[in-house]
Amino acid sequence: MKRATIVSLLACALGACGTTPPSRFYALEPLPEAAHPGADTAGLSVNVGPVVIAEGLDRAQMVTRLGPNELDLHEYDRWSEPLDENILRVLAEDLSVVLGSQRIGMIPDSETHESSWLVTVNVLTFEVGTDGNATLAARWRLYKPGEEAPSTTRKSVLVAPLPSKDGAGIAAAMSSNLAALARDIAAALQGG
Repeated sequence: MKRATIVSLLACALGACGTTPPSRFYALEPLPEAAHPGADTAGLSVNVGPVVIAEGLDRAQMVTRLGPNELDLHEYDRWSEPLDENILRVLAEDLSVVLGSQRIGMIPDSETHESSWLVTVNVLTFEVGTDGNATLAARWRLYKPGEEAPSTTRKSVLVAPLPSKDGAGIAAAMSSNLAALARDIAAALQGG
């Protein structure tokens, strides 16, 4: 009897150890629509894409850099959709708001099918540091309509503080970094 009780207690204890916390899913969010979302003030037509993410960062888990050669994957804080698709969609929406243009397409899914600027983006860094900041480093290129060589090649390094240390804070800070990237790209387009 005593042995059966001990075995039952051990089985219950081991069963409790086997439970894992549920995963939480987060998405990047675009800037809110401008006051007059129907107005197309820029007259610019832009296709965004592709967005290519460094392979080590292109994953469902959020990433924190612990040191020069060490990353930590947040096993239970995850992106709700493939990161390249989420970045592409949010960057296109942010450009639409910043430029005041409704003529923003995404490659390969929804090109504008008119003479358009092209923006390609290589995401080099998309992670949180131990300093409590989220960092987005991206090399981007602008191609004038009909041109095969880029007219502009730049690198943006954007840093935003985390409003909170959880997945929601990471997603909010990264969304802020994407809005800043859209502003960088828009400034180059408008100077174009």
